[in-house]
Amino acid sequence: MKQFKKSFTLIETIVVVAVIGLTLPIIFSIFFVLLQQQTKVFRLNAVKKEGDYIVNLIDNTVRDRAVTILSSTSPIPPTTNKVCFDDLNPFYSASNLYFLDKDGIWFGYEQNSDTLASASAGQTSINLTSPKIRVSSFSISCSRTNVYSQPSISLSFNIDYCADVACSQTRPEEIASLHYQTRIKLRNY
Repeated sequence: MKQFKKSFTLIETIVVVAVIGLTLPIIFSIFFVLLQQQTKVFRLNAVKKEGDYIVNLIDNTVRDRAVTILSSTSPIPPTTNKVCFDDLNPFYSASNLYFLDKDGIWFGYEQNSDTLASASAGQTSINLTSPKIRVSSFSISCSRTNVYSQPSISLSFNIDYCADVACSQTRPEEIASLHYQTRIKLRNY
């Protein structure tokens, strides 16, 4: 009786190589799609975190501290031009809308190129965003329905994640942006 060695035939080896050749690219493509989606989720999370921080900071500061709303054509310091205080001007929109607190100290928020900054009397501007986050279309306005109602501040801005300094993303997973819009009622007006 002859004893045969157990081994793979040439056909079996070719079939195994073909199956590996077909499944390996599919596995790698699934891996890279998951990696791209993870990048997108990370960037959207960063944008949402910073956008929520900006909205909460402005909301809490204006709601708790603002007593008067001022406007200014020159950025700093604001003039005594009170806005949103009578029926003659029920809606006022400006890029330079400032607030006065009960101690007479003014504060406000302004867009400096791609960042949002907090400005206050006697202090330098403080950026509210990190270097990879860009703010655009910042708008702040006030309105009130009549002379006896509390004014409300409307806040709106777009916030984007930029992987590079030039913000020139071309791939979809590199783009992450959100639009924020809210209204704030003043307590101490």
